[in-house]
Amino acid sequence: MKLFHTISGNFAVNTYYLVVGNDAIVIDGGVDGEEVLSYARTNGFTVKYMLLTHTHFDHATSAKYLQDNGVKIVVSALEADGLQDDDLNASNYFGLKFEHLTPDITFNDGEVLDLLGLKIKCIITPGHSKGSSCFIVDNLLFSGDTLFNEGVGRFDLKGGSGRALLTSLKRLLALDFNYTVYPGHGEATSIEHEKIYNPYV
Repeated sequence: MKLFHTISGNFAVNTYYLVVGNDAIVIDGGVDGEEVLSYARTNGFTVKYMLLTHTHFDHATSAKYLQDNGVKIVVSALEADGLQDDDLNASNYFGLKFEHLTPDITFNDGEVLDLLGLKIKCIITPGHSKGSSCFIVDNLLFSGDTLFNEGVGRFDLKGGSGRALLTSLKRLLALDFNYTVYPGHGEATSIEHEKIYNPYV
C-alpha cells in the first residue's frame, strides 16, 4: 500500500489516498470530487471507494460527484443520514449547497472492512458528529475530526457532544499500539504524543 495526501478547500481538509496497485481508497474527499479524480488520474490510479470519517460538508461534499462517477461511498450507519440532512452535514450552517445521496456501504463499530485487499478496522467515535469514525489500516490511524495534533474537533454543531467526544478521545488513547495518526485537518501525530501533549486528556 502507498499513501498519498492532499489538502483541499477553504477549510484545509486532509484527503488521503490508500493505493494498492492501480486502485485507491480515498478517505474524506473534501468538497471537490472532480479534483479528487483528477489527482488520481495524474498519479496513475483509479478511485474505487471513498471512506468518510463523517459527513460534514467540508469532508463529504465531493461524495455525490464521486458516486456518480463509479466510486462506492462508505460511512458509518450512525452517520449515514448526514448525507441527506443539511443540518447534520452543516451545509445549512454555512449557507452552502450539498448534493444528497445514499451511501453504498455502511458499517458498525468494530467492523473490519476488506477493500482492495486491505483490512480496515472501523471505530465509531461520536462527539464531533453523532457517528464520526476512525479507521485503522496497518499501523496508521485516520482520525477525522475526532483527534487532532494536540487537539480535538469542535462539538457545537448538530449531532455533536463534548461529553461523547471526550469519551471517544479516551478510547483512542487507550489503544494498545502507538499508531501514527492522520487527522482530518492539520499535521500528523501519534497516540503516544497525544497521551502526553493533548490538553483534553
